[in-house]
Amino acid sequence: MKNRRNIIATIAMAVLLTFGLAVGSGSADQLQPGRNDSTPAQTAAPAPTAAAPVVTAAQTTPEQFYRKVWKIAKDDFLWQDRLTDWDQWEHKYDGKLATQADAEKAINEMLDSLKDGYTYFRNNGATQSKATQTAATNVVTYRMIGSVGYLKIATFGSENAASETEAALKALNKAGAKSFIVDLRDNGGGYVAQAFAITGMFLDQGEFAQVKGYKNGKQYTEVMTVTKTTLEDKENGTVTSNPTRVGNLTGKKPVFILVNGGSASASEMLAGSLQDNGRAKVVGMKTFGKGIAQLNIDLPFNTSMQVTFAKLYQPAGDCIHGVGMTPDYVVGVVPKTDAQLARALELAEPKPKAKP
Repeated sequence: MKNRRNIIATIAMAVLLTFGLAVGSGSADQLQPGRNDSTPAQTAAPAPTAAAPVVTAAQTTPEQFYRKVWKIAKDDFLWQDRLTDWDQWEHKYDGKLATQADAEKAINEMLDSLKDGYTYFRNNGATQSKATQTAATNVVTYRMIGSVGYLKIATFGSENAASETEAALKALNKAGAKSFIVDLRDNGGGYVAQAFAITGMFLDQGEFAQVKGYKNGKQYTEVMTVTKTTLEDKENGTVTSNPTRVGNLTGKKPVFILVNGGSASASEMLAGSLQDNGRAKVVGMKTFGKGIAQLNIDLPFNTSMQVTFAKLYQPAGDCIHGVGMTPDYVVGVVPKTDAQLARALELAEPKPKAKP
């Protein structure tokens, strides 16, 4: 994908670790409902700090700024039926936008008319905050529970999620893990590229996801596949990215993924890919159901925007937007105990061999 059009599901997340399809849920790209559990202190996986630079576009007039956003929405917005009267917005404020603040106010009004909570403008402050989230570290924690390697990925909204997961899996293997539990509860999503890279750490090969929507004024399709040696990204039938990947770090050891109603977007894509490829069982409660992707685009004046441009499809062909994923093992919340983790541990612990 293009350097200046970083794709975000809150599904919405960076990376590979260079293309920017990001998914998240909620207006801040992450869904953060509360959850009561009794998870003990854990070890943070090491990762390098890599700040995401904010690209400053060439200086431009407020009207040009406004019209640039208008064109992006016209070319890339997923729900074309909502653009029937979009042309009326192009010149609505001609001669009326004297300042950047005037333009931003008009842009917000224009984008609000699309009635999509995932398509919105970020002012300078919000753009800087997003960059800080992207550079966050210690988003993956891990520990051994008996012979089970447990790791929790808090968000895919950091460009360090994949490298920290790699470090955690290597440490857990070194500690003797015989199976793995990946906790994605309350992980509201983030960058698809992070989830894609992490999927390769559990698979020998297999499809990750398909993306179908609009981009640059045309219908758009993308297929992301974990091959034996690379992470292949094919757009409109042409391979556009094929970086060497981290190998399968889990071999054929059993894998169980914890999810709940706060697991959304990139979390659902990771869980769905491993489930559909027969590599993992999913434990917990029905997920949020965010199956759309956003383009994250840098704009003049150190601002940015995101626009919903596509639907996401899991390997089996399902788009879980508005539906969610149903776990293989449905486990509800039990007061004062983590029943979901307890069930996953029950499934993950190696069973003693029966005596002959």
